Amino acid sequence: MGSFLHQAADLVAQQPLLAIGFVFVLALSESLPVVGALVPGTATILTISAMAGVGLIPVWAVLISACLGAIAGDGAAYWLGHCYQEQALRMWPMARYPEAIRRSEEFFARHGGKSITIARFTPVVRAFVPLIAGISGMNPRRFYTANVASAIVWAISHIVPAAAAGASFVALHQHAGAMGMTLLMLVGLAAFALWKIRAGLRPE
Repeated sequence: MGSFLHQAADLVAQQPLLAIGFVFVLALSESLPVVGALVPGTATILTISAMAGVGLIPVWAVLISACLGAIAGDGAAYWLGHCYQEQALRMWPMARYPEAIRRSEEFFARHGGKSITIARFTPVVRAFVPLIAGISGMNPRRFYTANVASAIVWAISHIVPAAAAGASFVALHQHAGAMGMTLLMLVGLAAFALWKIRAGLRPE
């Protein structure tokens, strides 16, 4: 595990633009129907954020990249639903997840416009609510207001703590050697555990 993290850190340090672009792709994919529940986007973003805290890449760049990716992903799902309406739910792979779609429809009916913000932090429905919002004819301006605001809050609440943990790693490494690497390993493990908890989506 330690060797893997060292290799990942070296890659981020050598290819910072690639790492920042990767954060965008991960945040975007996590916002897409089905894909968002299958790709460990948050777990990987947290790990990269911890490396940003070490100083390998700017934290602000990771924040902006994650925000833009999350906004773009939710926007793509919204316009898919807006353009194709109910037909979107019969497309592959959405058609394989009727239970997740049902839960997302109930979630949207219960929370209305607030569902875009709440779903950003809610497993399973997270990947489907923007699609349902588009199908339901939610006003684009209202959708993007919630989309942008929730993306900013989501990025800050995930990336800043992870970056702070990474910064703590530097101090610990200077004073306690292996303890610092252990902390970074724990951040990665916690991020992976978070993804496993959130990835409760299964095809039917």
